[in-house]
Amino acid sequence: MRRLIAVVLASLLVFASTPRTSAAAKSTGTITGVARSTAGQPLGGHSVRVRSVRTGDVVATTTTSASGSFVVANLDPGSYVVEIVDGAGRIAGTSAIATVVEGSIASVMVTAASTELVGGMATALLVTLIVAGAVGTTAIVVAATGNDASPSQ
Repeated sequence: MRRLIAVVLASLLVFASTPRTSAAAKSTGTITGVARSTAGQPLGGHSVRVRSVRTGDVVATTTTSASGSFVVANLDPGSYVVEIVDGAGRIAGTSAIATVVEGSIASVMVTAASTELVGGMATALLVTLIVAGAVGTTAIVVAATGNDASPSQ
């Protein structure tokens, strides 16, 4: 009986001292990039916002270095748009859609847009362009066939 108790206690001690890792640990990715003016000058000291294409939410922020570069790590896999915001809070430019894959680095280039495109208008324009692109694709398919029936019918 003593031997059984000793074996059980020894097993419990070994189990208790074993480090635990989560089997469901999430793997993330990174977006790196450079922000420049239309003249090619680096946009240093600007805010960087990473916005989810799926939800429209800002999921991460950072600041550009003096050379205009930035790194945003620990992003869940998905599609994102990077916005560069000037000191007055206006969106100076946005990137193309960047796809983050587990364990990978996505690189983007952001070039400042016209200074007349400001704040919420730039975000609204971006969302409008994304939605219009999806709707436009659907409209092209319908227009090409002349009806909404399947080509196989």
